[in-house]
Amino acid sequence: MPTSFPAAQPAHPLDYWLSPELARISPPTAPSRLRQLADAQGALAAAWSSAIGSGPLLILGGGFITVMSGNPVWVLVLGLTGAALMVLGRYSWKRVRTSLPNTDSLLITRGPGTARGGVVMVSLLAALVGGILATGLPASAARGTATLVALVGAYVLIVALLAVCILVPSVVMGRARQSFRRRVQADPTLRAAVEEDLATWRDPYGNAGYGPL
Repeated sequence: MPTSFPAAQPAHPLDYWLSPELARISPPTAPSRLRQLADAQGALAAAWSSAIGSGPLLILGGGFITVMSGNPVWVLVLGLTGAALMVLGRYSWKRVRTSLPNTDSLLITRGPGTARGGVVMVSLLAALVGGILATGLPASAARGTATLVALVGAYVLIVALLAVCILVPSVVMGRARQSFRRRVQADPTLRAAVEEDLATWRDPYGNAGYGPL
């Protein structure tokens, strides 16, 4: 008869790896399983956070275009699209944050990974777009108030879009590890999933530890 052996117990409990003190004394670039999970989950949550923010922006943009053009199709199409995107984003954002991500697939992020980096990038792009649009201000003013309002309104919407697509995701990713730690400690379902992962995970490429976070 085959002999069954008990599963190997983790060298340290989960609370040991979740310790903020352990994270502080470990280089932030040092790899660990917990950091891999937190960063992957943060990248997914950042994408859906951007979708949530894009919903109201589409509704606002549709209303603005309708007011300026007098065509109600814009507010209907963009408004419905924005509402659907906001609902889908909210649902997916909650689902992502309460479950472990699939780390077998590679997630590539092109934007900044910190709030400071997001602010710098948005500021530079906003200044660049503003400089380009500023060249058209005299001509817009000569054509009347409506044209000038349309130009300024377009600039405001572009800056808001930059904030939603760049700044919001960078803030979420920058706080991914701290947020993951809080939710593991507060959400029994997520903690149980991490505990199960801790019991079964082994570094496929070396002898890296499960943490720190």
